[in-house]
Amino acid sequence: MKRIAAFSLLLLIPLGCTRLEQPAESYHVVAHDRSSGDWVLISGITENPNRVQIRMACDFYKRGDNEAVKGPDSCDLVVGETLVPNRFPGNRRDFLDVQQGGDKLFVIRDDGADRVHQQFSIRAVQALQR
Repeated sequence: MKRIAAFSLLLLIPLGCTRLEQPAESYHVVAHDRSSGDWVLISGITENPNRVQIRMACDFYKRGDNEAVKGPDSCDLVVGETLVPNRFPGNRRDFLDVQQGGDKLFVIRDDGADRVHQQFSIRAVQALQR
């Protein structure tokens, strides 16, 4: 009986380790207004037609162990770029994470000395109709 239970557990281990495919979230950088410091992102999930517009301002940009550069002009997102989080890349240099918590949005890229942290304060969120 113990052998059957142990064998059954061995069969279940691969199921517990299988990564389920999650819908891809994305953040499209649609605008940056230098005069106000505002960035505008459109976020959404591929299987969901609902999109959200996020208007935010840069708090700081930090690369590796360097001091953080603070202020609305310090972040370096690229208008037209689509950020698709890649939290478990094959190559650590392809790491990209986007997290939203409270009134903050964080973008973290790359690894080691090249790791870049950017923090934004969310000023407004608006649901978009499709």
